[in-house]
Amino acid sequence: MDWNSRIRAELNAAGAPADEDVVEELAQHARALYEQTRADGGSHEDADERVAAEIARWRLDAASLRRNPRRAPVPEPPAASSSGLASLTQDVRYACRLLRRQPGFAVLVVLTMALGIGGTTALFSVTYGVLMKPLPWQDADRLVVLKETRGGHAPRFGSFSNAAYLSWRDEASTIEAIAGWVPQTVTLTGSGDPERLRVTAVSASMFRVLGIRPLIGSLFDDADDRAPVVVLSEGLWRQRFGGDPNVLGRIVHFDGEPRSVIGVVAGAFAYPDPQSRAWIPFRIAPATGNMLSMFEAVAKLRPGTTIEQAAAEGTARGRLVADTGMTTMAIFGGEGLVDVSVQPLGDAMTGEVRRPLIVLLVAVGLLLAIATSNVASLQLARATSRNREFAIRTALGASAARVLRQLLVEGLLLGIAGGAVGVGVAWLLLREAIGILPADFPRVHDLAIDTRGAVFAVVTSAMASVIVGLLPAFHLRRTNLVASLAEEGTTAVGVSGRSRIARQRLLIIGGQVAIACVLLVGASLLARTFVELLRADRGYDPAVVATAPLPMAGPGYTPERRIAMLRDIITRLGTSPGIRHAAFSSEAPWMPGGSTSALTLPSRTADGSTVPVQASPRLVSPDYFAALGLRIVLGRSLQESDTATSQPVVVVNETFARRYLGAAPLEARIPMGVWGGAQEGFAAVVGVVEDVRYVRASVPSLPEMYFSYRQLKVGMRSTTATLLIRGDGEMAPAVRSAVREVDAGLVPGAVMTIQDRLLLTSLARPRLYAFLLGGFAAAALMVTAVGLFGVLSYTVTQRTRELGVRAALGARQRDLVALVLRQGMGVCFAGAVSGLLVSRWATRFISTLLYGVSERDWLTYAAVPAVLLAVASLACLAPARRAARLDPLRALRS
Repeated sequence: MDWNSRIRAELNAAGAPADEDVVEELAQHARALYEQTRADGGSHEDADERVAAEIARWRLDAASLRRNPRRAPVPEPPAASSSGLASLTQDVRYACRLLRRQPGFAVLVVLTMALGIGGTTALFSVTYGVLMKPLPWQDADRLVVLKETRGGHAPRFGSFSNAAYLSWRDEASTIEAIAGWVPQTVTLTGSGDPERLRVTAVSASMFRVLGIRPLIGSLFDDADDRAPVVVLSEGLWRQRFGGDPNVLGRIVHFDGEPRSVIGVVAGAFAYPDPQSRAWIPFRIAPATGNMLSMFEAVAKLRPGTTIEQAAAEGTARGRLVADTGMTTMAIFGGEGLVDVSVQPLGDAMTGEVRRPLIVLLVAVGLLLAIATSNVASLQLARATSRNREFAIRTALGASAARVLRQLLVEGLLLGIAGGAVGVGVAWLLLREAIGILPADFPRVHDLAIDTRGAVFAVVTSAMASVIVGLLPAFHLRRTNLVASLAEEGTTAVGVSGRSRIARQRLLIIGGQVAIACVLLVGASLLARTFVELLRADRGYDPAVVATAPLPMAGPGYTPERRIAMLRDIITRLGTSPGIRHAAFSSEAPWMPGGSTSALTLPSRTADGSTVPVQASPRLVSPDYFAALGLRIVLGRSLQESDTATSQPVVVVNETFARRYLGAAPLEARIPMGVWGGAQEGFAAVVGVVEDVRYVRASVPSLPEMYFSYRQLKVGMRSTTATLLIRGDGEMAPAVRSAVREVDAGLVPGAVMTIQDRLLLTSLARPRLYAFLLGGFAAAALMVTAVGLFGVLSYTVTQRTRELGVRAALGARQRDLVALVLRQGMGVCFAGAVSGLLVSRWATRFISTLLYGVSERDWLTYAAVPAVLLAVASLACLAPARRAARLDPLRALRS
């Protein structure tokens, strides 16, 4: 039976418009009623007669409403809708047909929702994985990180001393176990090509503290603190050894030293650094004499013990340790009583990223709000254009609840489609985000779209669907559908622009503009922070100096041989084409000194006393200052003529001279004993060089001393040096060639500029935060512009007759353009002002992330509204020009 043709004919006979969507739905009702009658045992004739009676009722209702538009519609639904499941199926089919007939609208809505849901789900997964997901170690809630200070002074490197560690370990009542560790970088040989690896030297108690069990093999214990053994990570085991279970007992070489593989640990339990590829024993030696070593420490509290109790016991045990004199001064920069602080491991790992992640999660939530409101606005427009459709359905017996359900089903379909695409978007975003996260970003391996992420996406989609469905339903509830049917689609002149639905949509757009403004202000401040950090005065230009770390560890690389090899390498580099300066340093020039020394110098007062000095000694080649482009502010630089047979000399930085040397720094002498007892005598200060600022200009520089490698008799104790090359063109081939010619066994690190290294280290997080918030702000601006374009385009369509009347009465094209622009730009201006007011309050949450720019920066607060209004004017321009091109005669006939 062709129910569609039959119903269309009956409605046309009654004088009611035969809307195809209504005809299709009534045909589904008729079909369902027919099938239900046959299922109840009725014959074909009985079913056909029952459907014919129902169609006749629909015809009478439609004819009655046509004759008397003020008659209240019949509230009872069609009989065929008595089956809830069948009725719901009809609603779903009807919604699918509508969306299929408007593919452009459906695609726009799905993509808009997918953008908001996908971004929110991805950042929720990151936030959950970093901040909320339980740590993978046993009794993780009792794991704590230990920090030691002396007289309020924090150590220059490490966080806990061997003296405090051993004193507490041997007499502990608040902790079950304590462990120490230090990070290392080694060259792996003996199985394939040489490879630089991040490894961690840990005390054997580390595995007990964390409750780690081996995947295969065993773990080392206290008796192995000097044994040449290694425990591999699961990733290194699978990558380097193909997951071979017979790897146990294999010999690998770390910096030329053989080590036997005794076990493999699952990747999920990697600590402390997710980049650690292996673990080797770390012996914590007693603090005899002035020997004080620093490392990182972690402990497990006893059940029922509080952090405050553990800190009190650690402090008491630490204060029982004898003072180490100048060593304490060298490490801590001052003397005083020991204080131990205890912090939950989770907080210590994520403390620096907690606030930025929360800020970004709120930002992407605002993006979702913009996307959802944009879709709701589009649905409002559709609901307005469908007034007659719903009037006919109501007249034919559909209840208000049925109409509401239909709108909710349509919203749910859009939400499901948007959520499904959004999960794919979230997966892509998370995959890309993991690739751009800084190397030191915590818990990167815990980031994934897991069950919680999927549930979050479902819940978010459902909430968005309800909003998208309820808003047009609320509008229809307050609309006189009978009047809508009687109007025959006409709209009184000037009414559409002032209607409630128009005001609602403009209010939504104003809110979107305000949210976009807040996001743009935050993104601009973070972007300017990153630029200021990048441009911060470091005393040299980091973009023109290439660097390469050169490890020289292992048997055979004596301090004397290291010096000889470095001399040969920089000599070869100095003769390479395009290289103007080649030098080396015992410390990386983009990081504060990894070693410190303590010494005494005569006081600047006349009483003949001495003052303690803490400074970082750096062993450099004479061309070091020229390679970096550092300026000598007083005296001279180091020279090639400064040799082991000439007067020892030293160059100090401005901070050292200002703090310790007074008005005549070139008259001072510094003991050479800072390089060990084998180096005797004093070095004359021959020059003062400008300070090097390592992170930002606001962080004070540290006192530093620069010695020439040519004058030291003890050689180079550091196992890693940093090559510095200043020149033109690609310098990596020259560096690798020079190193290979001197020693084929040496493997230099990546050759890159200091600026590139900063982007991978200290600047990585600021760049990430600026990039993410900027991306959210750009997406919000784009969605807002699309929404504004849609609102004004719809408004122009609704006001076609009004605009035609204005044109017929003499309004010029520019008057019509100004009319549309005034409406669009007015709401944008109000939204921008509201957004700026909110921004002044909201930016205080990112104030700790800013550098070189104030949270009330006038340039940002001036530029953001300008950008917003410029984009808004472009979005308004196309509808305004369309209004200007209207033909008055055709507009009046519409």
